[in-house]
Amino acid sequence: MQTLNWFKERIGKIIYRDRDDCKCGTCKDAVNNGIEISDDIHAEYLFDVQNDFANEGTLLNYRDVL
Repeated sequence: MQTLNWFKERIGKIIYRDRDDCKCGTCKDAVNNGIEISDDIHAEYLFDVQNDFANEGTLLNYRDVL
């Protein structure tokens, strides 16, 4: 799991998420094309989503490279 600081350091950059078990359009797009972090609020949102999924037992692995 990544820290809030990790997400904030990547504002303006594209990160990728590993989640091949979900076939919804949002997850497939994040796996294939990545997510560009637009600002502090977006970074905080992604951090919160990561933690919410972890609390439910699903780990979202965010990384810098495809």
